[in-house]
Amino acid sequence: MKLTRAEFERRYATGALHIALVGMSNIGKSYTGMRLATAFDFDLIEVDKIIWENLGHDSMDDFAAWQGQPYSDGYAEREAHSISLENQATAQALKYEGQNAILDTTGSVIYTTNEVLETLANHWYVIHIAASDKAVERLKVQYFKQPKPLIWHGHYHCRDGQDKTEAILESYPNLLTERAKAYDALADATISSDVILDHTLSIEEIFQRLKPAI
Repeated sequence: MKLTRAEFERRYATGALHIALVGMSNIGKSYTGMRLATAFDFDLIEVDKIIWENLGHDSMDDFAAWQGQPYSDGYAEREAHSISLENQATAQALKYEGQNAILDTTGSVIYTTNEVLETLANHWYVIHIAASDKAVERLKVQYFKQPKPLIWHGHYHCRDGQDKTEAILESYPNLLTERAKAYDALADATISSDVILDHTLSIEEIFQRLKPAI
């Protein structure tokens, strides 16, 4: 939903501003959403939480363990089921009709149906938190340190004789590159993860940077 700066500010003042954050898992969407919700009284809607609650899991760790790695037995079926659940959860979240809101989407929101993506693009101001080169290295480490459910969407490749962990580290940047294109195509604005995670910037300064330039 393209907005001018004046329209952005008018919507916020009248309680009609809906912002959606898109980007890779662990890029800073949840952190930023929580900070904005606290500082500016947005309602925070977390799609990941809706999914794992619908699955009957108690935490994100349980959800990640259920989905497994791309080389795990039955992963393809669980990935397909996860995308279906994500589509349902995102559609559910998009029905929100309350006051100012932040939608913390999943990293794989780009794999939901055209209908869901069109609703998102037409009714929410979409901000892509883009991974810098430095962030890519951090994300690879964090993927193993703090696993989150990850939809590979055919981007995991393991060469003959290659270690599975090495294959993930090699495949991950390619997945990021392809996703970045899809996030940019969906987004109304882009901000670097380096800015989002810059602790010298206050949340008030970051909020100003999220607004349209004109």
